[in-house]
Amino acid sequence: MSRAESSLAFPGWRVLLAAVVGLAFSPGPMIFGSLGLFAPHLADSFGWSRGGIMLSLTFFNIAGVLASPYTGQLIDRLGVRAVLFPAMAALALGFLALARVGGSLPMLYALAFVWGALTVGTQSISYTKLITGWFVERRGLAIGIAAAGLGLGYTLVPLIVGQLLTVMPWPAALASMAGLVLIPVLLNLIFSHPNSAPAAQGFATEGLSLAETRRTGSYWLMGSAILLASMALTGVVPHIALLALDRGLPPTQAALVASTYGLSTIFGRVLVGALADRFFVPRVAIAFFALSAAGFILATLVGDTRSAAMLTLVALTIGLGFGAESDVIALFISRYFGQRCFGAIYGDLLAIFLIGASAGPPLFGFGRDLTGGYQLPMLAGAAAMVAACLLLSRLSPYPARTAACREALA
Repeated sequence: MSRAESSLAFPGWRVLLAAVVGLAFSPGPMIFGSLGLFAPHLADSFGWSRGGIMLSLTFFNIAGVLASPYTGQLIDRLGVRAVLFPAMAALALGFLALARVGGSLPMLYALAFVWGALTVGTQSISYTKLITGWFVERRGLAIGIAAAGLGLGYTLVPLIVGQLLTVMPWPAALASMAGLVLIPVLLNLIFSHPNSAPAAQGFATEGLSLAETRRTGSYWLMGSAILLASMALTGVVPHIALLALDRGLPPTQAALVASTYGLSTIFGRVLVGALADRFFVPRVAIAFFALSAAGFILATLVGDTRSAAMLTLVALTIGLGFGAESDVIALFISRYFGQRCFGAIYGDLLAIFLIGASAGPPLFGFGRDLTGGYQLPMLAGAAAMVAACLLLSRLSPYPARTAACREALA
């Protein structure tokens, strides 16, 4: 199997290309990465406050938390394509609906909730299911490369939206965003193969059920670590630029510091995936989470520095851990629980991740408001990452069942 995966003719690499593009144009980059640019236009047109507009993202995440477990079960039962393509259609239609939402904030929140529930299938839950079916020996690297698509999207989508808004009215720009969804649709139609990939024959039915997984100590250790890491690593994302602005950096330098965080996640995701193919996954995760903890501590020590280089180092160090987090969910499931109920288990852990992602940003914000600075929130972030490392250190070796199956397939 390893020889087949090393060949450029291996069909799994084409599936991986479709996954990279699909994640680059998934809800995270497309919605979270663009709403800040559309917000001033929505505010001017409808009289909404910035806070009122951004609250829609909370409704989007809440719906994702509720829908993720059911989406995972549907993927296991019906296959990836049966869930992925309708979810892509919902992603495109949501942009068209946003252009016609009118001046009603409740209508915006209702749209965000429905949008969040219907688009879970376009997120990593679908693409990692495909990739783990195709790759065995190079699974970690493949998952890391696919996850790097998110970083690529967060880099490209704001640039695309900025250009669209300079040449057309904002409703037309939203309609163009719907058109962008056609890119991953076409690539997935061309390159995505049937759900039962040749690389995974005999492996798809191996593993624990969702109920059996929930009864293991490993599941709760992973879930607790993912919750803490998500609160810290996702929570700090919108505050990286604000940290730099608080230190007196001009907006252009603050944006550069923030972009470093995104770029470091791309590097971190690929590196974590490659290392996970050679080393024990919990140890790889602990190493990168520890780097993030060091970054949070460094952020508390820089004081009132106005050094863009120092703040860039902070963003780079914390961002490496954020790159690790998205990789390890899929790797933990395949290593510990097998492929039998991969989608359902991933949906459970994704819901836990989204809970942390929803709570983290306001907690950092309230912490800054109460204390007048980011030292205490950053120290809390460091503590959360250290706790996540301690939880992962208690994970046992891979079960003999999944290890034996992987050896047989190799």
